[in-house]
Amino acid sequence: MFTYIQITQRNSETFKGYVDYEFGKDKLSMTLVRGMKTLRHIVIPFSEITDLTIDKFYGEDRVNFIYNAQKFSFINTGYGESKYLQHHILKATKA
Repeated sequence: MFTYIQITQRNSETFKGYVDYEFGKDKLSMTLVRGMKTLRHIVIPFSEITDLTIDKFYGEDRVNFIYNAQKFSFINTGYGESKYLQHHILKATKA
């Protein structure tokens, strides 16, 4: 799936852009992209995700969590995408 993401680090440095993500057996795999350029690949074990919250941001669904002292915020950018993300991340982190 493909959506907008914001990643905030402890020092308040923030990445804003798009991410192509997929759910694996016990991990979330993400590739950060800007245009046609791949910037970085991140693999997050579900067991290391903390502070998972789901809220609204300017009327759109937003999924937030903390991993490795960074705050990841996924913002809905397409039909059904946020429900897909919410369902899979909630299911994966409760296991």
